[in-house]
Amino acid sequence: MLEFLERAVTVDTYTLVVVALLSGWAGVLTLHVLSRAVLALIFVPGFIFGAFVTNYLFELAHFVPTHDRETNVVIACTVGMIVALFVLLISLRAMALVTRIRSRHYEFKRDMREDASFRRELRRV
Repeated sequence: MLEFLERAVTVDTYTLVVVALLSGWAGVLTLHVLSRAVLALIFVPGFIFGAFVTNYLFELAHFVPTHDRETNVVIACTVGMIVALFVLLISLRAMALVTRIRSRHYEFKRDMREDASFRRELRRV
């Protein structure tokens, strides 16, 4: 964990620019798709974290899809953001499910029966 934090702090400028640009565009797209500014503000740090983690894991595993270092950084950051998007959407769906279950527990329940004798009906003349 400390090694990850050390590498995250000492990332080169190119990686920071790539992560910032990709996360910024992903945040704008998230804002337009979901139409919720709060969700976009929550998703952007998740995208940044996913990009940094995947970039670190690519370097740790010595996984190089191409021979160009800059292209590898872009690929790693993009894959990390896609994985982060799936994790964030699954967690968002799980939170909605838990909220729905909890709200059913505290739902207002009627004491009266739906019976015809209790209803007021208009008399027809």
